[in-house]
Amino acid sequence: MRACAWLLLPVSAALGCATTVSGSGPGDAEPTLTTSAVIVVERMANATDGYRAEASARFARVAWPYTTHDALQAIGAALDLPIQGECGSIAHAAGVPADQRAPFVELVDVGPVSLEVNGGLTRLVPRQLPDVTDVVSGVVYARATDLTSLPASSRYVVHIGRPGPEAFDVQALAPADPGNVRIAGDDGHGTVVATAPSVAFAWAADGSDGTSASAPQRDQADIIYVDIHPAGVRCVLGDGASGGAGLVRASLPASLLDNAGTLIVHRLHREALHAQGWENGEIRFDFARSMAYVRR
Repeated sequence: MRACAWLLLPVSAALGCATTVSGSGPGDAEPTLTTSAVIVVERMANATDGYRAEASARFARVAWPYTTHDALQAIGAALDLPIQGECGSIAHAAGVPADQRAPFVELVDVGPVSLEVNGGLTRLVPRQLPDVTDVVSGVVYARATDLTSLPASSRYVVHIGRPGPEAFDVQALAPADPGNVRIAGDDGHGTVVATAPSVAFAWAADGSDGTSASAPQRDQADIIYVDIHPAGVRCVLGDGASGGAGLVRASLPASLLDNAGTLIVHRLHREALHAQGWENGEIRFDFARSMAYVRR
């Protein structure tokens, strides 16, 4: 595995994964449960295959001493990024390490789950997971759909549960697609031609395209990160808010690239999900653009 750190222009937000563990230590009569809810909306633009979009939701319970993060890793819903300005293995970003015992995770059936955007409703489909590994059991919600149903730069309302006291709604503002992230060497036809010792990136600090009006302001900054294939390397370039308008710039060493491959540029936005009965939660938007590259 190749990994590196490089110099970036100053940006404001730091990355991290906060977890909350409820309960006391061993000796309790009953195991204490930690609950978490994770809703993920993904979009991918590919120069050859066009667009795809998908939404998923998981509502998990895990017993002490395991944490929310342990549960998310066990069900494949964790997203562990390198710290800003560094790279790491994509394979290490999700999944339980081989030397760590996986927790048993219960995925809770909460009733209907749907996403409402711009007056349109996308209902997620519940699917019962077979408990073939004695690690995960329960219901996961997912739906692949068209782009218009899961748009960028829009406010989402997530409806969870059947009408009643346990039902709840959460709202979040989706970011823009990463089409405004400019890559040096982009030939305009979906390929980056890397000829310099480094590959330069630039994007508008406010999430706009750099020429139009600013994107709506959000409580937390968007994160820009890049996956490099076939190397299997993930690099965090920075965030989308450096204190105002203007361009944020970063670069990657060309030595990370093979002779040919794929760059996937992600714009990630996370918002905390607060609801009664769920201690931890987030709504995660991960919008990506895939481009081929050649190194010369």
